[in-house]
Amino acid sequence: LFSDQAGCCAICGRHQIEFKQNLHVDHDHTTGKVRGLLCHQCNHGLGNFKDNTSLLFKAVEYLNANI
Repeated sequence: LFSDQAGCCAICGRHQIEFKQNLHVDHDHTTGKVRGLLCHQCNHGLGNFKDNTSLLFKAVEYLNANI
């Protein structure tokens, strides 16, 4: 997975060498399926939105309306 992602976070694209921690293995908490490797910030961002795509889309709309 690390090689497939070229050592980068699957969301922000930053390389692992930019972080103090290793990339985190992201998984679906319902199915347990591994989705990819994420940096700490992106992993927690998804967790804070509880993997709810509706809330994530609303957050994008909010940001776009208030730039």
